[in-house]
Amino acid sequence: MSHVIRINDDLYNRLRSHAEGFDTPAIVIERILDSYEANGFSPVSKVEEVSPASELEISFGDFSEKSFKTKLLKTKYAFITLHYTDGSSETKRWNASKFTEDSKLGANLRSGFLRGWRAKGIYKAELSFGDRNA
Repeated sequence: MSHVIRINDDLYNRLRSHAEGFDTPAIVIERILDSYEANGFSPVSKVEEVSPASELEISFGDFSEKSFKTKLLKTKYAFITLHYTDGSSETKRWNASKFTEDSKLGANLRSGFLRGWRAKGIYKAELSFGDRNA
């Protein structure tokens, strides 16, 4: 299997300056890595394939889903921390100004922040109010 790597023109020209004859960029990169590793440098870590999440966990902190909704109706905002299968996470602010008593919490999350969660590599969502859930 081959992969496409996009590099800027300056880096490409640096690679090209190390080419001999009809060397391809892949051959030049391989030669540079061989030299790098021969001088005692080793890969930083092994790259592991991460499988997509099969389930989505949604956490409301110290709240039940019902009590979280009650507080969300009052504050009109919350924070959602998305955890990814690659080990990273990010926290986003949820502006819930249009959220009403009739709104469904799970449906709002799944049609917004969690839409396509499996394809995005999300396996867990933690909701909070940014004030230690007070």
